[in-house]
Amino acid sequence: MKKIRCFIVDDEPLAIKVIEQHLSKFSAFEVCGTSTSPVEALAQIKMLQPELLFVDIEMPEISGMELIATLQNKPGIIVTTAYRDYAVEGFSLNVLDYLVKPIPFPRFLQAIEKFLEKYRPPATPPAEDKADDCIFVKADRKTVRILLDDILYVEGIKDYTRIMLPAQKIMTKVSIGNFFALLPEHRFIRVHKSFIVARNKITAFTAMDVEVGGVEVPIGRAFREGFLEEMGKVSG
Repeated sequence: MKKIRCFIVDDEPLAIKVIEQHLSKFSAFEVCGTSTSPVEALAQIKMLQPELLFVDIEMPEISGMELIATLQNKPGIIVTTAYRDYAVEGFSLNVLDYLVKPIPFPRFLQAIEKFLEKYRPPATPPAEDKADDCIFVKADRKTVRILLDDILYVEGIKDYTRIMLPAQKIMTKVSIGNFFALLPEHRFIRVHKSFIVARNKITAFTAMDVEVGGVEVPIGRAFREGFLEEMGKVSG
């Protein structure tokens, strides 16, 4: 599951640490960045595009309210401050919640629930697989139709992707990252920076590799924990 990325802006490092500790209790959230400078934070927020922003009010250079007003594509925003006086102004800028320091965890939890109610779409089951689901890729100067159900695994080779099918292999000039974006996540899983495998074609696996179509595909260190967790759900 893709995690909700959070960014924290506060000129007090200790205050940032408190919010990080609160967020660490939620597996669905991750801190993608922090800043003690609101001016520097603007550039980082634009680059990282977090879904949830925690902003202090009283800061040097520009205030938290001025920072919020500057943002064009606003994420969910939760104000954190030692002062109650800004509550009305904060809600006029459509912030989700207004937390007064020191922030107790139960109150923080209420703010998180407000965010989830407003920004998190309800979970929907994946569409039923169809045997004729397909993608089109360019190969050998042609556009080739590939049935998703035929794909065993995919290998990235520099700027190319090699698609392994039961009776053939197809090479297309697309990076493996871009190719993975074409595939439905409930049917395929990335196990290595250079390999994607079809979930329903996995015949065996260890902590080091996956067996697909009689071939052992390596599991990358960065992907191992996520893969084993996913397979644990299946086997459990």
